Amino acid sequence: MDWEDFRLFSILGSATTLRAAAARAGISHSTLSRRMETLEARVGARLFIRGPRGFELTEEGVSLRSAVAKASDAFDTGLRGITGADKEMRGVIRITLPDFIAYYGLLQQMASFQDLHPNINLQVDISYDTADLTRREADIAIRLVGIGQSPDDTLVGRKVAQSHASGYASRAYLAEHDLSDPSGGAVWLGWAPDTPQSWIADTPYPHLLARGSYNHAELQHHAARAGLGLSYLPVSIGEADPDLVRLPGMVPKPARDIWVLTHADLRKTERLRVFRKWIGEAITAANF
Repeated sequence: MDWEDFRLFSILGSATTLRAAAARAGISHSTLSRRMETLEARVGARLFIRGPRGFELTEEGVSLRSAVAKASDAFDTGLRGITGADKEMRGVIRITLPDFIAYYGLLQQMASFQDLHPNINLQVDISYDTADLTRREADIAIRLVGIGQSPDDTLVGRKVAQSHASGYASRAYLAEHDLSDPSGGAVWLGWAPDTPQSWIADTPYPHLLARGSYNHAELQHHAARAGLGLSYLPVSIGEADPDLVRLPGMVPKPARDIWVLTHADLRKTERLRVFRKWIGEAITAANF
């Protein structure tokens, strides 16, 4: 048995479609389908029902997924114990953080950290999703959390700053559209499809609708520059781009709390402790 097949099985078992699971696993959907057929042949049981709604687990599949999860948890617990005993400033640090926090303030700071600690190998993942720190998808996560809220109880960390946002558009877009006229053609750029657009009501332009979905700050940034609409952006992006103009009547407002997080089992690992302290101070000093 190949453990990689069980990992792929778990990904497919929690995904909605074969293509979505393949994208998450970083392989083609045909390869994933073929490996699952091989796994079913090896275990001697049908693990999925293939139908118009995608791949659904059979009873045997549900049972196997539970067994795989227990085995994976046992392995991850042992691995965290080994990692937690590391007291040297060497090795890998896996960081996951939103794009604008990386691009507008931290990449140059990371270069300074790397110069100070040449035996550290930084692995950076741009993501807004909550990385599974328990399963070692990341060692440290920088996450945007609702103002006044707290992250998952299984994680440890601290709030280091607060991000601010405001409305922006390209100069050409503002010249071509009357924002006071609901029929003037101006629109807000929507974020992720499942994100409520209630924030529009708190702007001076609640009469303008949201159109489309652009789910990352840098994507919103370039969409606004291209003249696709009005964007509600972090000030670190909007104020830094001379091609964008802050919308009339809008001032920056607190948007999210910024937290630096890790798993409780890793909080004493020296390289992670030093990096968390350093990156927290860098974020606090920046204007997000």
